[in-house]
Amino acid sequence: MARILILLAVVLGVFWWLRSRAEARHDQAARTSRTSRPANAPDKGSAEAMVQCAHCGVHLPRSEAIAWRGLHYCRRSHLPDDSGDRA
Repeated sequence: MARILILLAVVLGVFWWLRSRAEARHDQAARTSRTSRPANAPDKGSAEAMVQCAHCGVHLPRSEAIAWRGLHYCRRSHLPDDSGDRA
């Protein structure tokens, strides 16, 4: 019975040691990736505002949208023609 307890303690100890090494490696990778990104790049955890295309209704990030006259569009072909405004 004592052998089983000793074996169990050794297995749990090895498991605990491997898990702590994996967490340390993960923390090191997170610190490295955080410091190596460009200053103007958003954090991976931060959410960007989404807008809806006024023509087709698709949702896309505000940084990728084309803003025109207070509305947002997903591509240039969806912009309305200005031919009716000219007289």
